[in-house]
Amino acid sequence: MPGKSWSPDLERLTMLVAGGETDPETLAAEFPDRTFNAVRIKAAEIRKALAREGLPATLVVGPHVKPNFGEPPKEPLNVVGWLDKVVKRTDTFEHEDDKDYGRVVIETDRPIAVMKSADWHFGGLDVDYRALREHVRFLLDAPGMYLQLFGDDVNMMCSHRTVAARRDVMTPEEQIAFLEGFVHQTVEAGKLISMGWGNHSDEFTERTAGFGIVRLIVGKQVPYFRGLGYLDLVLRNSAGDEQVYPMAFAHKTRFHSFMNQLHGNKRMQQLHNEWFPHRPLAKEYITAHTHNPAWSTEGALPEDRVHFIKCGTFKTDCLYSQRYFGQGRIGVPTVVYHPDRFQHTVLPTPWEAYRYMTGHDWEDAS
Repeated sequence: MPGKSWSPDLERLTMLVAGGETDPETLAAEFPDRTFNAVRIKAAEIRKALAREGLPATLVVGPHVKPNFGEPPKEPLNVVGWLDKVVKRTDTFEHEDDKDYGRVVIETDRPIAVMKSADWHFGGLDVDYRALREHVRFLLDAPGMYLQLFGDDVNMMCSHRTVAARRDVMTPEEQIAFLEGFVHQTVEAGKLISMGWGNHSDEFTERTAGFGIVRLIVGKQVPYFRGLGYLDLVLRNSAGDEQVYPMAFAHKTRFHSFMNQLHGNKRMQQLHNEWFPHRPLAKEYITAHTHNPAWSTEGALPEDRVHFIKCGTFKTDCLYSQRYFGQGRIGVPTVVYHPDRFQHTVLPTPWEAYRYMTGHDWEDAS
């Protein structure tokens, strides 16, 4: 009959033999379920195996020895020195792209009108491109008409997992090409005043590529705001007199109410000293994002008036909005500014602003 397998006890017996135990009776006492001869023979085999490997019969564990990783640094890390280095680096870093303030000067003796627009979502399937085309044509053709864009100029549905991401009618490359051309043409025509960030136009590419594509397109051609923005629009007449119209804006705020489209704008005014601590109270607070135009005015006298403006959209047939919010509405509130006195007036459309400035409709201009 074959002998009992040693596999369960072999490691323990090897440790005893390697540790110097040689007495067969002592070893046999450690394994009462095995015979004396079986233990003695197996111990002898282990002793011979250790000898063949050149190992001593007795293994002695000495004191713990630390590993040597080479020469230690001559000087310990100077934490304050590292902080000094970081302070110097941040002090010399160019933060021009992250400024929250801009100043634009227009030299004129006549009133001008500025279209407040956002959420074009160019490239999406659900945009009213005919209406967008008419607004762009009017901007380029009408004298005294200017534009501010407050984000989501392009759709860029490149990172979204909602029903809105069906597919764009224009590829991301085509959307970028359009925006490049639009910015170039409106800057050359002297029509574009400022642009701002949007969740589609900046945050989507920031999530996937780490940078906002629109900021790169705009460069330094016009003031571009990557967060909360504050802009002084200055009208300077031929006599050198200036009217300064301060405005604060953001594509969206963290405040929203379905009961009041301008809730976020009002909260901007309430938190003005926290958000713009170095700027006087604005005379306009402008937001977008919710795709529904609205505005209200507080203050009776022209110098006291504060306008709260919400931009509309051209994305009017959106399944995502239809499911959760209701469809957006076209709306480009337009503000008329006077160079000879502090007076700015909000009109619901650019065409009405043109009529207010000139006294006749655009169709009659020729």
